[in-house]
Amino acid sequence: MRRSDESGQVAVETAIVLPLFVFLLLGILQLGLMHQARLLTKYAAYKAVRAGSIHNADIPTMERAALAVLLPMVSQAANGGAETIKPITSAQDFKTKWESGDISKNQMADASGLKFAEVTICGPLKGNMGSGSHDNKEMDFDDPKVASGANGWADSLRTKLSVQVTFNYRMPIPFADMVIYNIARGRNLPYVLRLGNDGARDEFIFKKMAPYDAAADNKLYIMPIRATYIMRMHSNLYLTQKALPEDNECIFPFEP
Repeated sequence: MRRSDESGQVAVETAIVLPLFVFLLLGILQLGLMHQARLLTKYAAYKAVRAGSIHNADIPTMERAALAVLLPMVSQAANGGAETIKPITSAQDFKTKWESGDISKNQMADASGLKFAEVTICGPLKGNMGSGSHDNKEMDFDDPKVASGANGWADSLRTKLSVQVTFNYRMPIPFADMVIYNIARGRNLPYVLRLGNDGARDEFIFKKMAPYDAAADNKLYIMPIRATYIMRMHSNLYLTQKALPEDNECIFPFEP
């Protein structure tokens, strides 16, 4: 017959191990979905830059192309604060999901300031165009004079479009979403242990991640997944209608 103290020991061990085991299962499932989202984001970056190369680097067009690729991994809020991912197995499923909620607008109604898919132009920048080209309304992508100059290889980048796609991935697995988000953000890490330049650290932690932290405070855990791609332009850049960015605002895990 089992003694009562052994029974109590089993209960204590179960209370300790069971939450860890549950998190292990949920965490594996969530990380597997995040890996799939990462692979789709890489393909979305290719489709986005391809759309931009033939549509004059138009950002809304590139974002729609990226979102169309990422649509199978897009989740939406359900009853009780849960997240649901509607599967896509046909063209009708795609149409129905695209037109549901705020997906077609590419805006999250429950996460202010965040898009489902966001495209940032990494290059060319306005400064790459040269001092005399700012007055021109159009840059011919196939003009040899544009891609050649005193700077050699650097000048050839004028005709290459480089973009970064950010997939704001809404983690749908309960409990694992909160733990993984806090681990990734290091929210419980003392400030003095955060390495790097103070200015860059403040810019990233307090400004660029502010919308994600605001969503997390409302129990909506969103991880930005990013991928970049570069492709030669196949249409002209309209420098006055769609101005190029002044600075490269793409986010990299290393100094560019």
